[in-house]
Amino acid sequence: MGIAAHKRKGTGRLVPTMPTGVEYRVRFGIQVSPPTNQHGRGVRPTRWARCSVRSTTTHRIPNGNYFLHADEGGVYQMKSIGTTWHYLSLL
Repeated sequence: MGIAAHKRKGTGRLVPTMPTGVEYRVRFGIQVSPPTNQHGRGVRPTRWARCSVRSTTTHRIPNGNYFLHADEGGVYQMKSIGTTWHYLSLL
């Protein structure tokens, strides 16, 4: 019997992947997949999955690639295209 995926919600700091000194305080919601057993060596497969990211202020967050540093722990790779947010999810 496997562990079901769960939704993770919280707050954190959104930082561009290129060092700029800028960061945004955000609320986020992502669907976290359960860890899977991987046999042997190699890179675990990944895909971009939709998520929600909202600024805690009225600032607009520009399109681009970011790292989300969650206040509860964990770092996620994010990207924004238009008004749609995605995060890099392990399969």
